Amino acid sequence: MDADAETRDGIVDIFKRILPITKLIHSGTQVEKEAPNIIRSLPRLKPFDLSIRLHHLLTQGAWRIPLARIGFDVVFVHSTKPAPSDPLRLTASFNESDLRLREGERKKFARSTGGTNDITSKTLSPDEVIGEINNSNYSFIPIAIGPFGEMGSIFRRFWDGSDPLPLPEFKDRPEAERAALRSISVDTPWDILGKADARWKSERGTSLFDGSHLTSLPSIWAKQQYGIVCSTQLANHIHSSFNNLIYDPKGHYDGDVEVDMDDSDDPDELDWKWVDVDFLDEPLAKATNTDPAVCDVSNSQKERRSVGASCDVKSSYKKGLGR
Repeated sequence: MDADAETRDGIVDIFKRILPITKLIHSGTQVEKEAPNIIRSLPRLKPFDLSIRLHHLLTQGAWRIPLARIGFDVVFVHSTKPAPSDPLRLTASFNESDLRLREGERKKFARSTGGTNDITSKTLSPDEVIGEINNSNYSFIPIAIGPFGEMGSIFRRFWDGSDPLPLPEFKDRPEAERAALRSISVDTPWDILGKADARWKSERGTSLFDGSHLTSLPSIWAKQQYGIVCSTQLANHIHSSFNNLIYDPKGHYDGDVEVDMDDSDDPDELDWKWVDVDFLDEPLAKATNTDPAVCDVSNSQKERRSVGASCDVKSSYKKGLGR
């Protein structure tokens, strides 16, 4: 399992326990991993690492927001600069780290590729994909994570209510800018930990959240779990990096081996994820920038049905996916 998946799973577990307390959701099943069929024009596209499917509950105390879904996507942004030795440089390093995290967030909004649905022949540019997310009444929050578990300011606002940094410039990307503005607007929830603590105290009094004074409140438990997620991910990465070390019996290494966890410039991380099999568990060709047809192909996966052709196997279901 890669670092993104490990971190995603850890955050999913935290959300499943914390968000029902805030009454943003009523069940942990509303927290989903890499859900497809989010973009109507590209149903096999998985735009989010994890997302919260929202219901407009009428129950008393429900956290009412106008959104239908909140999506999150993880990106690691690790500085390769040497650690500073004096306090002034340390302060500058924190500022530099915040800006690098903000750049990681920007790249998640301003993707490098779009996609094509071969059934409908509809092609979307990267900004048009973000536009469909916006038009579907979804909010998108990048989860930018630094080398010591630092959070990007947009996700930190959602997490503990911290003020976000000013947004970067989105040149010629109006939908990316629109998505970024929505992510820090009053429509998007913020300070989930603070709200979880307040509701826990209101409903449970002094009861210990996780049965221990070490985790007396939801926020304490959540921060500990997030720390475990980041520490485990970093430890696993360090352990796996030993495979890159080259031993020389003469006592020196054959060249320098640099291990960099920064994936904010990795084309694979900036690209969209796609479903590798169709929704009926039938194998498909590996996804590229275009979306392979979902119809059954009896002779070869490389064949494509024409736009006007009908799918003779489970057609009624599959036509709905390409609408």
